[in-house]
Amino acid sequence: MELRCKTKTIIIIAVLALALVIGVAVLASRGATQVRENYPYNVVLSPNKKVSPGHTSRSPNGLYVLEFTKSGSLVLRDKEKDEILWRASEDDGGSKLSLQTDGNMVLRKSNGNVLFSSKTHGHPNSQLILDDGGQIAVIAPDGLSLWLAGKPRGTMENSRHTNLNFPIRGAFYYPWYPETWSVDGHDVFFQPTMGYYQSSDRKVQKKHVDDLKYIHTDVAIASWFGPDTHNDRARLTNMMVESFEEPALLTTLRGKNQGLKWSVYHEQEFRSDPSVEELEADLEYLKKWYVWRDSWAHVDGKPVIFVYNKNGVDGCGMTKRWMQATKGEWHVVLKVFSNDEECLYQPDGWHQYGPSSGVQHHKGRSFVISPGFWRSRSSSPKLPRYSKQEWKQIVQDMVDSREPWQLIVSYNEWGEGTAVESEKGWKSWSGYGFYQDVLHDKKTALLESGLVVSNQTDLNNQTIPLTNQTVLVNRTKSLGDDD
Repeated sequence: MELRCKTKTIIIIAVLALALVIGVAVLASRGATQVRENYPYNVVLSPNKKVSPGHTSRSPNGLYVLEFTKSGSLVLRDKEKDEILWRASEDDGGSKLSLQTDGNMVLRKSNGNVLFSSKTHGHPNSQLILDDGGQIAVIAPDGLSLWLAGKPRGTMENSRHTNLNFPIRGAFYYPWYPETWSVDGHDVFFQPTMGYYQSSDRKVQKKHVDDLKYIHTDVAIASWFGPDTHNDRARLTNMMVESFEEPALLTTLRGKNQGLKWSVYHEQEFRSDPSVEELEADLEYLKKWYVWRDSWAHVDGKPVIFVYNKNGVDGCGMTKRWMQATKGEWHVVLKVFSNDEECLYQPDGWHQYGPSSGVQHHKGRSFVISPGFWRSRSSSPKLPRYSKQEWKQIVQDMVDSREPWQLIVSYNEWGEGTAVESEKGWKSWSGYGFYQDVLHDKKTALLESGLVVSNQTDLNNQTIPLTNQTVLVNRTKSLGDDD
């Protein structure tokens, strides 16, 4: 009898201890995110409200001031440092600052011309706020930033990162909806399961991060056309915070992959040949807003950046410009072009982005796959969608290749019809769609076999176990074999 009581007591203590550890892990995870992101704020504008020149708003701590000057400029200022953190427009002459009922903040001249717009329409009941961290933001009713400017939440000096080790699985990601549900006047041919969503919505961001982790993405590569495009500061920041690495125990208990990192696909080369100075400015912007975060991808201690080019236009001139701009401080992965091996200046890696052929294998460099290709302006697909069995083989070939970069084009480029995101045409019982199911299963099979080791190391090059290599969900049916 006494032995039974002791046994029960030990079990109860063990259960309580485990609950305590889980609770601490949850609080640590939530606290780490909240401390870094959330600050007390004052509301500057509510829906359908406006202010005129001469109006001033202050943060709760009084350190930051949003001034609508008498000359018509809208300026965010750090009072202590007497420093301008943000200016809405280089031109004066603003006569009215308003927050429309659709959530869009607009600065107009007296003649009605727009000097500045936050481009946050489609979000009624939003607010314009100024917080104690030195940020001005348009926030949704749930508190999520739709647009922001001012001071970043961290710096490169205080950053610490884990390294990704090859082979690395990447997925090209597009944070530009609803702007591109129609391209050049042509609607996309597909409708994702979530509907025609907005990239700024919290539920969309959560689902996308969950999907990317489900398909074992090591690095999501977000399309980026430069500073202030597609509300990048808010959208990318939100995705990186959503991908924040939780404590290992909590992640293990949840059965999630804690290793999702981010980079950008620098696409300015598509439009022009940016100068070294312009590239340096872009890189400084990325460092200021994103690279310091623990969820930015690093290889060999260097932040990763992917670069698009328009069919090798400028060729070796492009590689020279990028190597001069990055100064050996970045892990640069350029898009291949003819005879690129002859260039004097060589990047750290090469990839291809050519989804019309489905498979692009460049030995020793990358293995890139796409499930189909159908641009919205085309009458028929250049690459009809692969069947489930065909996709299984393609994904298996990618995994078997052991190439350093194993890339998926794309997670959600619906304008070109290359998405693996769930759509009614390829739905599955898992809810992720069979294209994602196969990507999940093919990586999981390798993990279960022990053929894949951890692909993250810390700054001391010590291996960091990933959840999807230590805990796997028991399943009674292969997700790739459903009807």
